[in-house]
Amino acid sequence: MLKKGELYSLKDVVQKKFLEYGDKVAYLEKNKKTKKFEEISFNELRKDVKALATVLVKKYNLEDEKIVVIGKNSYKWYMSYLAVLTGVGIIVPLDKELPQNEIENLLKRSRAKCIIYSDEKKEVISNMKNNLSDEILYINMNQEKSDDNSLSLDELILEGKKLINDGDKWYDNKEIDPESFKILMFTSGTTSNSKGVMLSHNNVISNLDGALNILKVGTGDRFFSVLPMHHIYESIVTGMYALANGSSVVICEGLKFISKDIKDSKPTVLVCVPLLVEHVCKKIDKTLKETKKEKIVRTLVKVTDALGKFGTKLKRKVFAKIHESLGGNLKYILVAAAPIEKTIIEQIEGYGYVVLQGYGLTETAPLVSATREETRKAGTVGQAANCEIRINTKEGEKEGEILVRGANVMLGYYEDEDATKEVIKDGWFYTGDIGFYDDEGHLHITGRTKNVIVTNNGKNIYPEEIEFEINKLKLVKESMVYGEGTGSDMSVSAIVTLDEEEIREFYNNDKPDYSRIKDKIWEGIKAVNDKMVSYKAVKNLKVRLKDFEKTTTLKIKRFLESNKEE
Repeated sequence: MLKKGELYSLKDVVQKKFLEYGDKVAYLEKNKKTKKFEEISFNELRKDVKALATVLVKKYNLEDEKIVVIGKNSYKWYMSYLAVLTGVGIIVPLDKELPQNEIENLLKRSRAKCIIYSDEKKEVISNMKNNLSDEILYINMNQEKSDDNSLSLDELILEGKKLINDGDKWYDNKEIDPESFKILMFTSGTTSNSKGVMLSHNNVISNLDGALNILKVGTGDRFFSVLPMHHIYESIVTGMYALANGSSVVICEGLKFISKDIKDSKPTVLVCVPLLVEHVCKKIDKTLKETKKEKIVRTLVKVTDALGKFGTKLKRKVFAKIHESLGGNLKYILVAAAPIEKTIIEQIEGYGYVVLQGYGLTETAPLVSATREETRKAGTVGQAANCEIRINTKEGEKEGEILVRGANVMLGYYEDEDATKEVIKDGWFYTGDIGFYDDEGHLHITGRTKNVIVTNNGKNIYPEEIEFEINKLKLVKESMVYGEGTGSDMSVSAIVTLDEEEIREFYNNDKPDYSRIKDKIWEGIKAVNDKMVSYKAVKNLKVRLKDFEKTTTLKIKRFLESNKEE
């Protein structure tokens, strides 16, 4: 298991920790032909990382260059990421869901000299080649043999292993400056265009050290990898933290395979976004309703809750069928990347799971704060992980912008000094998030400064608190609240998407009448308005049949959605 202060650079994870864990399982990945999980050891991972790094530098002169990795979650994706990060140069993980023009733009902005991609991006990469530099090296993760279009990753690894067997010790001797720029992460751009965040090994190591106080895991644990690996939350928490502690990582085949893959792999830790937990709770609720067991389950939850910490083990027995549906061994659910309702946490914990909620940003690599198992409080994001947090309040107010200072704060925005100066002042990073500390010292997140709606008399409205209430309405899948108009003409508006399953039930499978649906939702919104002060009342409603456009961590792209027609 990792110890605080043990790492000088992330290369120590590969050279020391992977060597220590040896033949224990690092990755489990489904074989496409057999449809069974196959195991990859820490020794295999370490050798592959060293081999790829060696050949990229010694044969293709890519030392200190920027290298893009893009594609579906896989062992080869993360192995490539580690090879670049711990030896070669600067890793640039890109979102595989981006449209071609955006991928091309980010490749040009980063001035990458190499692209490592999975097979499903082959056509997109091919279409861009004429618009990119002739100096770029193309590597296909899934190609068996190299050709004129791209090199085979498998062949490169074999070449690297031969170099090492012949006596090459470049990787072993390569020194890493832990404070230098080594990761270029492009933000998902929920409120504006993406920025390039520059991170160092020190930024990530600070997070790994901070996480040791939050989640104790070791070689007996399995993390379930379902979020996209290009996102810092997944690549650092599921990837780096899990592996540095000797835990295994299970690679999910995709969103539609979550249930099957969880049952087959039996993970102990699930790293996810709130939407996945909400989906799990809805499925459980539906099953209980169909089997008419709602009342008895609610009673059993209360009884086991009353037993305190002694009730946790009992819950696993009492709610064994629920646990079996999630593999049977799941203990921890780590939730981050977006707010999650307190009632959802309380519901899933009622069945015997421990939910730990984290808060962070790409700019903080990513961890800022998190709840601890022994002191967790639903509806909060706990205490600072390994940094300082300050609430920038105005006189007489309890909440304000969250400021962060510590080794986790980024080096700055890539080639954008003005944007960097806007958010880092006197050593403090201005997160753009609004929050407060309660009397017990737990941090609460209440909104985003960029999302805030300011009324003509200076009142601040945070859309998230209204959205929480609207999302509880029966026919609503999701909502987005925003300010429409300016000055005295400004009004609070809401866009909602529809829960198709609830609508089918509401209409008993008849053809839906959408004007009637809108009226029904409007009745619910009027009830929400009655609970709030008058200036927060929603005045306009749009119903959207299509889902909102989102980032890969399922945050709504507000700046796009507010300008769309109903």
